[in-house]
Amino acid sequence: MKTVLYLDELLLVNFALGAALLLGAGLLAGRSCTGARLLAGSGAAALAALGLLLPELPGPLAVLYKAATCCGAVAAAYGVPGRRGFARLCGWYALLNLLLGGAVLLPGAQSANLCLYLPLSPGRLLAACAAVYALLRGVVYCFGRAQGRSFAAVLVCGSARVPVQAFCDTGFAVQDPLTGRAVALAYYPAVRGALPGALQSFLDAHFAGRAALPPPGLGVRLVPCTTLAGPCLLPAVPGLRLQAGQRQAQGFLTAFYCPAAPPDHWTLLLGPELAERVHPL
Repeated sequence: MKTVLYLDELLLVNFALGAALLLGAGLLAGRSCTGARLLAGSGAAALAALGLLLPELPGPLAVLYKAATCCGAVAAAYGVPGRRGFARLCGWYALLNLLLGGAVLLPGAQSANLCLYLPLSPGRLLAACAAVYALLRGVVYCFGRAQGRSFAAVLVCGSARVPVQAFCDTGFAVQDPLTGRAVALAYYPAVRGALPGALQSFLDAHFAGRAALPPPGLGVRLVPCTTLAGPCLLPAVPGLRLQAGQRQAQGFLTAFYCPAAPPDHWTLLLGPELAERVHPL
């Protein structure tokens, strides 16, 4: 008996389910993404479902195809926020996909090459996605996020705008000792391209160990901070703005940090006071 599959339904169903599962993976991993990136990730998940139309693949090749498409969808939605952060997102997304695999027991469901087609009406599809997301939010509410509060934001430097993954650490309370202003800690390689050339040159030399004190005119000050490597003085500048949705914060200092290994969960570290100004609970 032949089964008729409609390409538009196949793509629509997997687009919506991909969005729900990507949001769920982000909730469980303590990360968030912008709407545009979620659309990109959902589109990648929908295209991955075309594997259902391929000839039957050997088991190992089907697993490899599924793993590659899962990683591609996660990368499109969240980027690659460090090896462990990316692995955590991929792991949650793959686990949610495996749980969804139980849906093959539904009447009319089709599967091939570890890809799934669910014959759902638009109303049932939206209800299913909403139920999945609500269930995961309930799990997060009851048990908490493993890695704290994380959200997508934009760091603005003049006319340059850099998307960052901001992470609110309740234990991060660095302030400028002279003015008492809050300090945000930026992973330097992630924001370097948005900085003025003179500031880039100084910071490159500073992190290479070739610069002792900041030259006058750059507005750089040294802020005491304790990192995993111990107490240190980090170069910081005023004048940058942070945006998340319709909210923005300014009047803080941005300190730059360049560890040997990139941080796994963030490109911009914030204390709770500054995070509350742009992303209140």
